[in-house]
Order: sequence, then structure tokens, then C-alpha cells
Amino acid sequence: MNTFKLESGDILVNVNRRRDPLSTIKRWAAGPYEHVFMYIGRVRLLVNPRQGIILRVPLLFESDGDGVVLESLSSRYDQEVVVLRLKPEHYRRKIPRVLVEATKLADDPQSHYDYLCLVKHVLPRLICEKLRLPTWILQHLPLAWQRDARQICSEAVFEIFHKAGVVEILFDHCQPPMPGDFVTDSPLLEEVWRGILSQDLIPLEGHTEE
Repeated sequence: MNTFKLESGDILVNVNRRRDPLSTIKRWAAGPYEHVFMYIGRVRLLVNPRQGIILRVPLLFESDGDGVVLESLSSRYDQEVVVLRLKPEHYRRKIPRVLVEATKLADDPQSHYDYLCLVKHVLPRLICEKLRLPTWILQHLPLAWQRDARQICSEAVFEIFHKAGVVEILFDHCQPPMPGDFVTDSPLLEEVWRGILSQDLIPLEGHTEE
């Protein structure tokens, strides 16, 4: 029986194993990891002010086609994920600040999904990697990556940890991060679980989430 439970601040990365043509091409180009988001924890929502009914809803933070958002974790149920967690204790104490930064970024009306980043920065990076060109070339391109309000999914997760003071969550800050970087290239994250995301991974009511 699986006893693993998610903790607030856990980073989840989707694994792409689908066999349709588009997924196969994406896996060839960018590897097996295709989307990254963060588990916020159970958030208290007042659903009936007259009766004082409050629900504690598991939420996630992500950037997708709708922009940078907080939404129900249930929207990602039945997807295969890798769960990553901060290793150093002194960085784990920054998780409350990470959650604050996630809320602020999701509340920023300028935080749209950055489709242009995919063309200007992600595609050149993938081409360099496929041609085995040194990645430092990207730093000298006219379209050098700059952190701004518009976010692809990996940018958004990187940004909230960076603003919270976890500045070394990824090794290379000179190119846009990719979902797989959190799995393979982070000095601060460790893989704690992988499998199909479901309600069973949510701590029960009354249990403390880190």
C-alpha cells in the first residue's frame, strides 16, 4: 500500500508516455518531461457564507494556456508525474515564502502564458541540444532569455522559488528552464515519488502539511 503524501511546495513534473504522433514528436524533441507545476496544499475556501461552510481544497500553481493560475489539483489527476522535494532543511524553511510568491504571481494581471518564449528561446535551445552545440551559444544570441512577467510553465515555477530566495534551484540561469531540468539538473531537489497522481496522495484533513 502506498503511504506517500504530497507536501506543500512539492514540484510535480508530467511524464509523457503517450503514443500519438504529436506526443512522440514532443518526446523526441524535448525528452519525456512535458509540464511542471507545484502543489500549494489545502486552501480554505468559503463556499457558503450564510452557513459558514468552508472547504479545504488541494490547489496547484502552474502556467498554462490560461496564464499563471491557482487551480484545483484534481485537474491533473490520472496523469503520470514525478514528485520532487527540496533537500536542504534551511531551504525547506522558505516554502511559506514560495507559496506567497506563487499567490502573488498568479494574481498579477500581466502574468500571461509566454507563447513567444517557446519560439524565441525554447526552440533554439532544443536545436542546440539536438545538434550537440555548446549551450553557451544561447547566451550570445540576440534573443537572450530575460525573466519577465510572461511565463511558460517552467519559468513560473523557477520564478517563485527564485523570488523566495531559493536561487540555486537550477544550475543554469542564462537560458529558459525546461520541465525536465527540475528532474535532472537541480542541485537542491530530490525525487521522492513517481506514479499516477490521484486523491490518495493528498494528506487527510487534520494532518499537517509541511
